[in-house]
Amino acid sequence: MEVSALLETMTQPGAAQIRLNIAEAKVFPVVLLDIKDEEYVEYDLTAIRELAPKLRRGVEFILLGQSHAGMIRSTPMKMTEFSDNAGRLVSKSAWPEGLDLRQRRSAFRAQLRIGMDVGVRLRAEEIVKKRKKTGQEETNATEEGTEEATETRTMELIGDLKDLSATGALVDFFAQDGASKVINHMRSELEICFPDSTVFPIVADVRHIKTDPDRQVLTVGFEFTNVSKADEKQLWTFVREIEREASRNAGEGSSKTPSPLFEVKDESVSLGRRQGHKYPTPIARRLARVAGYLDSQMVALRQGQKINSSQLSAHADKLLDIIKDDREGALFALRCIHRESAWVIHGLSVAIRAVDLAQSGAKLPRELEKAIVACGMLHDLGKGMLPGSLWRASTLSRDSYLRMQSHVALLTNQMDNCKWLAPAVVQGVLERINERLDGSGYPLGLKGDDLGQLSRMVAVVDAVDAMCRPRADRAGQTTETAYRYLLANTTQFDYDWIERYIRHFGMIAIGSLVRYKLNDQLAWVTGLDESKQIRQVILTTHDGPPDSELGNPVEGSALAELGEIKEVLETDF
Repeated sequence: MEVSALLETMTQPGAAQIRLNIAEAKVFPVVLLDIKDEEYVEYDLTAIRELAPKLRRGVEFILLGQSHAGMIRSTPMKMTEFSDNAGRLVSKSAWPEGLDLRQRRSAFRAQLRIGMDVGVRLRAEEIVKKRKKTGQEETNATEEGTEEATETRTMELIGDLKDLSATGALVDFFAQDGASKVINHMRSELEICFPDSTVFPIVADVRHIKTDPDRQVLTVGFEFTNVSKADEKQLWTFVREIEREASRNAGEGSSKTPSPLFEVKDESVSLGRRQGHKYPTPIARRLARVAGYLDSQMVALRQGQKINSSQLSAHADKLLDIIKDDREGALFALRCIHRESAWVIHGLSVAIRAVDLAQSGAKLPRELEKAIVACGMLHDLGKGMLPGSLWRASTLSRDSYLRMQSHVALLTNQMDNCKWLAPAVVQGVLERINERLDGSGYPLGLKGDDLGQLSRMVAVVDAVDAMCRPRADRAGQTTETAYRYLLANTTQFDYDWIERYIRHFGMIAIGSLVRYKLNDQLAWVTGLDESKQIRQVILTTHDGPPDSELGNPVEGSALAELGEIKEVLETDF
């Protein structure tokens, strides 16, 4: 199992090398075309034909490589077959007798890549003290007439598997889910839930916890305890399949056969920390999956990886489909996705509103809509590559402000693989969304005619959403406040696009939280009529984010009974 898992990692482009097992031999890159468990390894030697004569004579070689687990070195091997077809030199060797791995402490740790969703359900038991009534009335204090009793309560938490080995796992949990309370129970029962509906239970101890305040995530390291031989064998199977799927997703458009573990059998099955959370609408649950992709892509960017073109394309399509299936539902769902990092939430909001506004003028080709959505989603992820202190500070020095502006270049430098994106859209959205008509924007300080209509439009969309969300130095503003600011600064923002934005989304936009005069009733705006007046609301009992306790939609005569709106509330989420 171990050899197969490691060889799978070496099938990635540039991951394998070959060296003849003779004195002072040089190392050459080699391509592993295929592996057949316990039988053979197949190679492409086209680029290193000079080695072929010695390999044909039976000179032994060493296979070298690197995986997430560390540096790999095979036992001496020999080529057994050669074929030369259509200019390609292909060879096979017998299955290696073994692979030596350095850095044994992290050996065989399989890391999940973007798009590989594996949920982890954590259960822990809590002993709860209760006061048991012995008289006619129950009191809050321990006194005559009451006695203390205990009961065991099971607590549950849903997380995302980040990596897996035969000895432990790394899991992400939302910090807002009371994770610290559950994780304080150092011994817990985990259930690892794969997309094909495979569920693997195992007992584990908490070994370390790392907090990421920007992503609002707790990353927890678990060590498995009392692992049986059968469990160890099963874990190696999972490790191997994760490595197999990771190597398939490493390149763009890989044709490798998917791992059966990652073939979704039931779309209704919930996986991971986002799906474990009870979102108030079906559209919000769908949007949470796209948010999960953006979060994973931001983590990959922090690790120096490029934007995954195929994953970006797939999730841009998903977001477009969400908008087309239920436009108003998508706009309200933006208020329901509040647990992710600010850059993920803001990116989704800009993507949805930008393409929605662009569509209001004329019908756009699907590929143009898709490019706008993709660039809108990504445009702020470069900020996640900068120190968190820049974004948690309420004021910035001149040097810090200039460093902050580098987020644009940090992102675009990682987009070499996204060839399907129209360069004009990348420039108009990603590179120029922060420019201003008077030249006061960044990164280039462009002004006036240097900025096309797409840049002018997304600058308005970006500014409105940014002002309506909280920052370190203030709460989120209302849409009316944002509109007033833009209309007072038409030297920076295009007046025509400000007007079009207001006409399209209304003075009180979908997703606004309003308070009616009648009983101070709170409600979320979920629908507008053709004149952009409130058509539908959902009542709520609190001013926090929409949750699963929301009531039914209110419209028509029932809406009229609520009377006048007393105020539109600012939000702090």
